[in-house]
Amino acid sequence: MPQRPDAAARMRPAAGRPLLTPLRAAAHPAARPVVAVHPGALPPAVWHDLAAALPEHSTPYLCDLGTVPAYVTAALDPAAPVPGVRDLAARCLGELTAAGLTDGPLTLVGWSFGGVVALEIATRLDARGAGPVTGLVVLDSIAPVAAFQRADDQLEPPTLLGWFAMYLGARRGHDLTPAPGALDGHGEDDGLDVLLGAALAQGVLPAGTEPAGLRKLYTAFRSGLLRNNRCTAGYLPAPLDTPITLLKPRRSLLPDSPDLGWEQLGTRPLRRIDVPGDHYTMLQQPRTAAVLAALLAAPDAVAPRTG
Repeated sequence: MPQRPDAAARMRPAAGRPLLTPLRAAAHPAARPVVAVHPGALPPAVWHDLAAALPEHSTPYLCDLGTVPAYVTAALDPAAPVPGVRDLAARCLGELTAAGLTDGPLTLVGWSFGGVVALEIATRLDARGAGPVTGLVVLDSIAPVAAFQRADDQLEPPTLLGWFAMYLGARRGHDLTPAPGALDGHGEDDGLDVLLGAALAQGVLPAGTEPAGLRKLYTAFRSGLLRNNRCTAGYLPAPLDTPITLLKPRRSLLPDSPDLGWEQLGTRPLRRIDVPGDHYTMLQQPRTAAVLAALLAAPDAVAPRTG
């Protein structure tokens, strides 16, 4: 009977894909590292335009959680062990330390679940007295606070289907916008029928697309979300004494929450900046790249929006 790999082996990056990679060559030796934590869902290439827009005195790196076998397997097999936020942050921090990126100041950026892992990396660096972390920038990341923690069976189908609509639109390069309230009260099967009709009508999917194909894509999407939900379960960190900036797109995962819970996790006032797009397309919006560049060039150059 084959043996299951031990915990250390499961946390090692997949062969041929390093966990930490530079997104752009350093312009000079004193360039400050900017580390983005990417949770998958979209290909790592979505960060390239953002990285290209950053000022020359910064060197962007990507921590791609999709290279960690345990993290990937947990989305494919519901019975597989789930690496927690602390496990993933420790793995990322080990790579950052080995690369010498924690010897001086650095900025951490995290999109979606990556923002939660970036928070734990910042917490660990603060506890070590390393860094310092000059700022944490979270891109439509839901904060790990009690108000937003849910068991898997408490995640309602209309919410998941609405997020899936944004994801499908980003994958196809065309916004998918169901009619207001169209998903309310629907279970997954009926809701997918509604989405398929909207996707065909709006040209997001080609005529003749089979419901089974859409169901397969949704199942994979949902499995990834539930994996991240389980990774975060029980993780309730203390507030961080580091400036936190939230970039919130027009179509956020939680549009009715102004701060996505991050006000509770900083000892300093939260800065919120609104950007165009939705949870998935925000990474390819020129405005998002411009905001990140301005924050790194001069932190006071971008006026926050809190309304």
